[in-house]
Amino acid sequence: MTIIRHAIIASAMTAAACSPPSPDTSRTESAGPPAPAQVAALISAAVPDVTITSGELSAGNDQYEVTGTLPNGDEIEIDIVRSDGEWAVQEIQRDVEWSSVPGPVRAAAAAAPGSFEPVRVIESLQTADGSVVYELFRQAAGSGASRGPAMEVRWFEGTAEVIP
Repeated sequence: MTIIRHAIIASAMTAAACSPPSPDTSRTESAGPPAPAQVAALISAAVPDVTITSGELSAGNDQYEVTGTLPNGDEIEIDIVRSDGEWAVQEIQRDVEWSSVPGPVRAAAAAAPGSFEPVRVIESLQTADGSVVYELFRQAAGSGASRGPAMEVRWFEGTAEVIP
């Protein structure tokens, strides 16, 4: 089963890498070819039960943004970067409910100047150090969430701090 999953992931990443890029992610020839099989293996190791739904390579051929679905239906985004020729998972993101965020994170956000009740929360696991950054979005003019996070709170080793 694992071999089949790896083959499917590798095939999906190969197809994504061979698909024509969107205008803002056109490739440059200077960085060399991407390594979709290696990227798929990294994703499988980081999130074993993910089903890859799409992948996009950056214009510089040094970053992949991969989206997938977990068995429970949650959608995730996995950001992978290449540095010194090696690919590494940088962060794993998913939307979460504000009520599921750790209490100290909610308290730090509430105590910050200009606090607000977020309408969207993205939980971003930083693989380099294991910290989690919560990106908080405020209500935008109209009915949706703001375009970018209005506040970020880092949760690491039991401590929550608002990121300036």
